Amino acid sequence: YREDGGLLVYPFNLPPEWPRYVGIDPGAVNTATLWLAHDPDANVYYAYHETLEGGKTTAQHATEAKAQAHGVNVQSWHLGAKSEEQQRWDWRAAGIAAREPMVIDVEAGIDRAIALFKTRRLFVFNTCTRLRDELGSYSREVDDSGQTTDKIRDKESYHLLDALRYVVQGLPSERGRMRVVTVESSL
Repeated sequence: YREDGGLLVYPFNLPPEWPRYVGIDPGAVNTATLWLAHDPDANVYYAYHETLEGGKTTAQHATEAKAQAHGVNVQSWHLGAKSEEQQRWDWRAAGIAAREPMVIDVEAGIDRAIALFKTRRLFVFNTCTRLRDELGSYSREVDDSGQTTDKIRDKESYHLLDALRYVVQGLPSERGRMRVVTVESSL
């Protein structure tokens, strides 16, 4: 937990005026949303709400997201990879103006999320159990000689981490630091 030097926090009442940012990883079977709240005084973010659901239309997912957004200060929605333009059009048609990623490189997005954790600017509510599970099991594949590769093991299973990667690229305090470049990284 945070008080012990960690990045986990107990849920608390987030002021409704705090800016909110939402990452969306669309999918027919697994659509994930990850909600971040920004404490502007401390300049830290809290991952406080997650969804991972399937068997719904885009309009149904968007309706639920709009209900979650009621009464809070949602600044922006960030959806999918650059190639997922149709999904952004579908969410827009359902009333959510989702943006495309500012950075198209997967590694650069991962680096941004890691940097927020390492600088203690991103904390996770302990109720975000699926996000916590994904954070705990995310890893790279190892080749036959035991060397770590660039390939993410079971990448298609990490919908909430993809949503996190999409949303951190659009955070206002991070935009000034971003350039569209390829960044080499390892987890």
